[in-house]
Amino acid sequence: MSISSLNYADNQNLPSLGDPLSAVVSSAQERKLGQSFLRTLRNRAPILDDPIIQDYLEHLTYKLISNSQLEDRKLDLVIIDSPSLNAFAVPGGIIGINDGLFKYSETEQELAAILAHEIAHLSQRHYARGLEAQQKSTMLTMAGILTSVLVMTTVGGEAGAAMLNTVQGVSVSNQLRHSRAREAEADRIGINTLIESKMNPRAMAYMFEQLEKTARYTSDTSPGFLRTHPVTQERIADAYNQTINYPSKDYPLNIDFQLVKAHATAISGKSPSELMPGFLAGIRNPVMAIKHANIYGLVLALTEEGKFQEASDNLAILLKIYPNKIPIKIAEANISIMLQRYEIAEALLYDALAINPGNYPLTMALAHVLMTTSPEESQELLTDLTTKRKRDAYLWYHLAEAAGLAKDIPAVHWSRAEYFVLTGDLEQAIRQLSYTIPLVENNFQQESKVKTRIKEIETLKNVDR
Repeated sequence: MSISSLNYADNQNLPSLGDPLSAVVSSAQERKLGQSFLRTLRNRAPILDDPIIQDYLEHLTYKLISNSQLEDRKLDLVIIDSPSLNAFAVPGGIIGINDGLFKYSETEQELAAILAHEIAHLSQRHYARGLEAQQKSTMLTMAGILTSVLVMTTVGGEAGAAMLNTVQGVSVSNQLRHSRAREAEADRIGINTLIESKMNPRAMAYMFEQLEKTARYTSDTSPGFLRTHPVTQERIADAYNQTINYPSKDYPLNIDFQLVKAHATAISGKSPSELMPGFLAGIRNPVMAIKHANIYGLVLALTEEGKFQEASDNLAILLKIYPNKIPIKIAEANISIMLQRYEIAEALLYDALAINPGNYPLTMALAHVLMTTSPEESQELLTDLTTKRKRDAYLWYHLAEAAGLAKDIPAVHWSRAEYFVLTGDLEQAIRQLSYTIPLVENNFQQESKVKTRIKEIETLKNVDR
């Protein structure tokens, strides 16, 4: 499950003294209901489980929030497995991104512009300000907004709009659409975040132009992002005007973005034969970052098709230029795994981790190899990782698998319980923990820990109702 917590502030739980919006809805209330929404989203939406994409987006988001006005920097980043263009920010520090955004973003700067815009909505607490203006019931209206976002995320387009109006009513649908003033404010603050992050502030206008073209030429005239963030020529002009005095500068293409963009294409569900023509065409691009990223995409497609020698030959080109790029090292290890050369794969990943200690995608890749060669080591590796990524459902899912292979049955049930909590099946989580009690009844500390966790989950059930 592609969720993680970005914890970057030590004072994130301190109250914001003198904040008039706290009388309408407190940050604690927003976070509580936001986490409830997140559990529902994980339960109902197609979530993309990919450590390479997740890790890249986490680092980009951290770079932006470090230079933003966002005070509470505890964020949850969720990636929706959808080719459509959509992104959203939910009260409580939740940012959602469709992986389709990689298709529509030509550069890292453009993708960052969308993220900066959503971060601005959170930093200005636009949801709470909307409540204040409309004098709505806090808990009820927030639940309605969260449900509306869920509907738009999972269904989208005209069908989503129809369901939205049926389930929530037109007033909630209108509340979901940010006012023009708040959209303009998010644009302005997002552009400033890009400047402070030393990224291209004109990327906001570039991306809006791309969105406007999408709306003009797609059969669905209201994709998710455009429905909640309408783009007009006036808005594009405003975005340009805000950067008119900013000096022009060349921003080289970021190879990390281009690699992840190719990676997102490679795992999009298309067959290797469908993917290869596009990658081969991209290899002819004179821009080196694009050329090399398409070689990487071709390597992934060839590996998937079982053409390991051809994949290795192409990968060798990249390894000479980028010997330590993580997606490329994982692709190299994966070829060895497919050939059942597990010791070679292990050695490659251990070496890469020595250079990048604690790296999330490398750790997950190594854990998967160790499930075959040494399940106990895999379990230990993943258990250590949960201390940093407590809300990563994908991690808990694979920890349960590793624990099962290591024949650690109490750990299997505990890990499954955490996975079910994060994916919104609280009854199943309690059931898994109840299976654990007879297995640890001779260990008072463990039994007490399990019973305490059951009580915590019972409390969550009341929130999710």
